[in-house]
Amino acid sequence: MKSLIVTTLLLLCGTVCAQPVIGNNTAAALVSRALEAEPLLWLPFPMPYEIERNRQDKDAGLLDGLFRFGLLRRDSEMKMTDVEENGRRKRKVVAVWIYDYPLAHREQGTQEGFYYGTGKLKNILEVSSPYRIGEYYYAEVYIQWYVDDLQEWVKDPAFRSARTLRRSLESFRKPFEKRVYLQHDGQSWGFWSGQPGVL
Repeated sequence: MKSLIVTTLLLLCGTVCAQPVIGNNTAAALVSRALEAEPLLWLPFPMPYEIERNRQDKDAGLLDGLFRFGLLRRDSEMKMTDVEENGRRKRKVVAVWIYDYPLAHREQGTQEGFYYGTGKLKNILEVSSPYRIGEYYYAEVYIQWYVDDLQEWVKDPAFRSARTLRRSLESFRKPFEKRVYLQHDGQSWGFWSGQPGVL
């Protein structure tokens, strides 16, 4: 009878204490869901943003492009400003654009930035063996991913100077790579945001 109890306890301990396993299919499903659930937002400028109307630089082109696609509104204003000309400071009137999100965006309390797509898993390159930190097991997954649901405005030539958007356009052919983490909570595996063991 005593040996039966010991055997039963050993079997139970083996079941409870066993290191969980994770396969590529499970990892792929968890990573896919996590990528697709997180909208990708491009945040080039804090809003509202004021810029002189006669500027022709990169920032002016990006703001004008966002305005043309209805992602920003703009108001024209005249302002007094101090300028230095010929070594002398003087006051000058300048015309400015003041860009901001559309009113509906502000009223709904929508997150800052411009939605341009979602992440999509392309390949699982490697899944580490599960390892324990504290009371949980973690696995590191090295992935390739690309931007799906890419918005039409991203393809406009005005945005070629924005590296994030340019890379997103070519990401299916040249996917991004990164390491993500999965956590086993004692029952099942789930996606873990952040570093293993850090709450």
